[in-house]
Amino acid sequence: MRKTISPFLLGFLAFSSQIYLMREFNAQFHGNEITYGLLLASWLFWGGIGSLSASKIRFKLSRQTGLFCISFILLPVVMALIRYSRFLFGTLPAETSGIVPMFLFIFLLCLLVGFPLGILFVFNVHFQSGDLSKVYLVESLGSATAGVLLYFWLIPVLSDWQGVSIIIAFVCLGSLFVYNSNKYRLTSAGIILFLLLFSLIDGPSQKAYWKPFHLIESCDSSYGRIQVIKTADQISLYSNSQMVYSYPNLAGAEESIHFALLQNPEAEDVLLIGGAIGGGLKQLMKYPHARAQYVELDPTLIRVSRRYLPEQEQALFDQNRIKIIFEDGRTFLNRTQQKYDMIILNLPEPATAQINRFYTQEFFQSARSKLKDGGLLSFKVPSSENYISRERQNFLSSLYFSLNTVFPDIKIVPGAANIFLASDSPLTLDINTLTSRISELKLNNTFVSPAMLFDRLNPLKVEQLRQSVQTGNTILNRDYRPISYFFNTILWNSQFKNTGSDLFITIANLGRFLLMDIPLILFILGLLFVSVKRNKEAIFMIPLGVLGMTTIVLELILIFAFQVSYGCLFRSVAILLTGFMAGLSIGAFHGKLRKQISFYNMPVIQSGFVLFILLTSYLLGTSPPDWIFVLLLLGLGYLGGHLFIVSNRLYLQDHKNYGLGYAIDLLGSFSGALLTTAIMIPLFGLMIILKYLLLINSFCFLYLIFGWKKIHM
Repeated sequence: MRKTISPFLLGFLAFSSQIYLMREFNAQFHGNEITYGLLLASWLFWGGIGSLSASKIRFKLSRQTGLFCISFILLPVVMALIRYSRFLFGTLPAETSGIVPMFLFIFLLCLLVGFPLGILFVFNVHFQSGDLSKVYLVESLGSATAGVLLYFWLIPVLSDWQGVSIIIAFVCLGSLFVYNSNKYRLTSAGIILFLLLFSLIDGPSQKAYWKPFHLIESCDSSYGRIQVIKTADQISLYSNSQMVYSYPNLAGAEESIHFALLQNPEAEDVLLIGGAIGGGLKQLMKYPHARAQYVELDPTLIRVSRRYLPEQEQALFDQNRIKIIFEDGRTFLNRTQQKYDMIILNLPEPATAQINRFYTQEFFQSARSKLKDGGLLSFKVPSSENYISRERQNFLSSLYFSLNTVFPDIKIVPGAANIFLASDSPLTLDINTLTSRISELKLNNTFVSPAMLFDRLNPLKVEQLRQSVQTGNTILNRDYRPISYFFNTILWNSQFKNTGSDLFITIANLGRFLLMDIPLILFILGLLFVSVKRNKEAIFMIPLGVLGMTTIVLELILIFAFQVSYGCLFRSVAILLTGFMAGLSIGAFHGKLRKQISFYNMPVIQSGFVLFILLTSYLLGTSPPDWIFVLLLLGLGYLGGHLFIVSNRLYLQDHKNYGLGYAIDLLGSFSGALLTTAIMIPLFGLMIILKYLLLINSFCFLYLIFGWKKIHM
């Protein structure tokens, strides 16, 4: 029992560390899901290197206890480094860096946490007298237990720093049953005191991060980290370091509402999705016939705003012409049976996969189906007044052409923000028409006013923007191929010097043949080569590399597809990954139960991966319910855990390198995670990736069948 506790605690600590690091990176880097893939890739890489390195280190119980203690301290240190990363990058609060320095930063931080945990896995195998199957099973069970605890208790109730302190304190106290000595008890007491201090400085550390600005409130909700900044008479509310609104911001409030409503001032039923708190509702109420349903994902935004906005703004929340609905905007749109005169998106640009779901062809189709005849869809994205760069042109064009497949008439308002207007009826940007409507309605506007429109809607500006957008890249932004997200990443990265901003453009221009066909061909040739060489060791290790790559890519695909359908991952990622870890423990348990292991168990399990990919491809085309994703991840984990145990048991019959199989699994996962998140999904889409995964696993299956026969010829 004493020996069994150690791998359970390691799995508990490792999984919790991953989730909290994901959340902390997400909160600091604008909710950008690229951090998920980069962090997983870096974590897996260093875990694999740690596992390989462990074979060079002589096992001693004192070294195992020392590594545990180091891990207890390093995780809070890494959390603090993430929070104060802006000082390393030389950026202002809520300003992020380019993707290359961000990746290097994540990569180095994961060295501090992932590397010692990789060594500890192998040390636990030594501690269990070489019983790798038992260690893998118990560690997976610890991970699944941590996931349930995080999802149902720690994440909803505590801040991330408090949650990390509770997790480490639990693991530290639990480890006293394993390493029960006076010295370790004294060390544990010191660690718990350190954790208490760490949890208490959460608030002060955030205030220090925001200096010279004044942070007046911070809280973690299920959807993000909410922070309120006060500067003189201005209130700014941020979610995951991305501004939700700034009050007062009259220019932003006016342009988000009036360019749409002036197309049809008699509009009655208006759907507002996001971002109307900071003045948009007030502008909408200037139209006497308008009734609004305002859909906001996070109730915390309204609750916090009520404490800081002026009374006249707070009163709008209780206006009888305004109904506030707390739900994901896309989910609500799919569910509602109501038809609207207008749908106005007041969201940030598609800088994250979560927001990109509101700018895809599928969303535009859903929006049009909920509009009345002549209804209008409106949204705005940041732009530039006078110059449209190539990067911005491709981004704007992807939005325009996606809209153009759904709406016959599209108008784009030029300016620092481009307002897209789309309808099945004729629209106008004629200055005289719009100024006449402003006068008739007696709108006392400051920025969307007759005087300002003569410059902003200058016909030359409108035509120049139209030509620029219509001559850009024609790739459509789709749910399962989020190219606008990719173009926005390039646009964002181009703002930073010496960060490899041309790298993404170069990769995008390589095409599928070089990025996917050539690696597939090389993989097949590699299988033929090792088959000819009759390498018995390879026949156990190659499937583990394929297993690692396949499971992480399928994990990311299922998580991404879940997000497309159901929205925010800030909390849900914990339960999704818990499903996978629970599957790993069940699969490992099944593999360990087998009294006799035969090689032919491997191709049978490998064929399960082929069938699983086919099933996933089918289900993703059917808009499955949310529980299906957890079930699929459970099944994926089962296959992965089962194959890992069977392959390692066969390999360890003739070898005693306990860390090799684990390292190959993790390093295979590293390659899949690194490429899939930032590049393959937006460039080629989920379905294309699934086809290539199907081919890779099919060839691996054939290799197992024919390779084994060749070895025994």
